[in-house]
Amino acid sequence: MRQHVFAPAGMVHSDFLRMDIVHDDVAEGCDPLRDEDGTILAWKKNIFSFPPIGEPGGGAHVTAGDLDRFLRKVNAGSLLSLQSTRAFFTPQVFHHAVDDWDQMYGHGLWFAVNRAGEVMFAEKEGVNAGVSAVIRCYLDQDVNVVLLANIQGHEEEPLTTIHRLLTAG
Repeated sequence: MRQHVFAPAGMVHSDFLRMDIVHDDVAEGCDPLRDEDGTILAWKKNIFSFPPIGEPGGGAHVTAGDLDRFLRKVNAGSLLSLQSTRAFFTPQVFHHAVDDWDQMYGHGLWFAVNRAGEVMFAEKEGVNAGVSAVIRCYLDQDVNVVLLANIQGHEEEPLTTIHRLLTAG
């Protein structure tokens, strides 16, 4: 990952960090512990939700800037072959209809495709105890949205607002 993804993509602030060492500028993940009414009683760290050192299947520590650099390098054809780059940004399989668009899956991303067959955006999200991340590409506008949080979930409201602002006529 370091040699074939992080370095070529210019992801200089991303790595697989040891969980037993404090790292400057790295947020610790946590989730609220709630009572039956939903009131937050305390906070629980996610230190037992990941292996002590991350691996390619999960546990990488990344920055929003690095994820934006990654998306731009992939889109520019700098990380994959031209054929693989095209395939990466092409919807492949219908999943389900959502109001006035369809959700389709591709190679690593899912796509929102309007009724005219145009890709509105491509997205990948990840959620685990104490962390959540979303990358969304508005390819026709050359805009990437990267949301990272050290708490599980809570990305829907900002994503909806950003989408509305980017797609307002």
